[in-house]
Amino acid sequence: MEVVGALPDNEIFSVLGPTLEAFKPLLEKRRAEIEGSPRRTFQYGSTDRHQLDVYYPDPKAIPDGKIPVLFFEYGGGFVMGDRKLQPPYDLGYTNLGVFFAQHGILTVIADYRLAPAAKFPQPVEDIRDALAWFLTNPSTVLAACPAGPYDLTKVGLGKLFVMGHSAGANHVMSLFLSPTVLPPTSPIRAATRGLIPKGGAYRFKFPDTDLQPGALESYYGSEEVTLENMPYALLERADQTLLDGLPEMFVLRSEREPEGIRQMNEDFVKALEDRGKTVRYELMKGHNHISPHWALLSGEGEEWGRLSPSGSRREFEILDQELAVMYDIYMDQKSIVTAF
Repeated sequence: MEVVGALPDNEIFSVLGPTLEAFKPLLEKRRAEIEGSPRRTFQYGSTDRHQLDVYYPDPKAIPDGKIPVLFFEYGGGFVMGDRKLQPPYDLGYTNLGVFFAQHGILTVIADYRLAPAAKFPQPVEDIRDALAWFLTNPSTVLAACPAGPYDLTKVGLGKLFVMGHSAGANHVMSLFLSPTVLPPTSPIRAATRGLIPKGGAYRFKFPDTDLQPGALESYYGSEEVTLENMPYALLERADQTLLDGLPEMFVLRSEREPEGIRQMNEDFVKALEDRGKTVRYELMKGHNHISPHWALLSGEGEEWGRLSPSGSRREFEILDQELAVMYDIYMDQKSIVTAF
């Protein structure tokens, strides 16, 4: 984390290379452990971009109670990214799946199609389809665990947590704010307990300095379509019933985010709260935009993973209780206001 703290600025393309180089040797020391963790790949759609990896906790080490399920969607500026990166960075994202699995969390990392080959909302639909495939094929997933099959009744299929980073957070929030892509009656909504957008890209201005030139037009199609369909705009025009039915929100951002991303996270949280949504908003201290997921299993900067509701079974259960209490309080207040 000393390298991260010493970088002279926070812009994404300035910190990307140095951050990866700083964590690469730390993860390399644990390559055997990371690569040896139980994992299986499944096809959830028709192309090579429709695959997902499942990281399994040791079923023998699971105590009584439900096993939490975490979906993670990576970023990449809409135009790049992969659940399994190429060497010498091939432990990236794999380390995240293993980290949470070691903490008793069944973790899923799904690929999705990228711009310019895929336009909005196709990557959002891919994430929807990955979630739907998992929910409709739990027996297939659990029977494939290399360490032995799971008891299906122990897996929290009705309490999924969905985390996305950067463009992945954009896709996750676009999914849950789009009634046409994910109808209000969708079983995915009913099964999702919480959303964890991390360093998300929610609101854009042109020219956007935090992305590759032309990336937004490549993904959305035009400046006009971008401004109409970015998550902040979807939130602004969302029906109140849709917002009331959103899963609980746990928003994360890095302390050393680019100013544009810092501000759009502040604006997005405020907009959610202005619409009556309770949001838990936390800072990943010392981190830049790139470093949080690379830190996991490095021995440095891992605290944010334990801060999240999926960081450990105990913290998951505590946050689940906290979210339920917050929701009950909010609904009680809403009933009082409505009564008058």
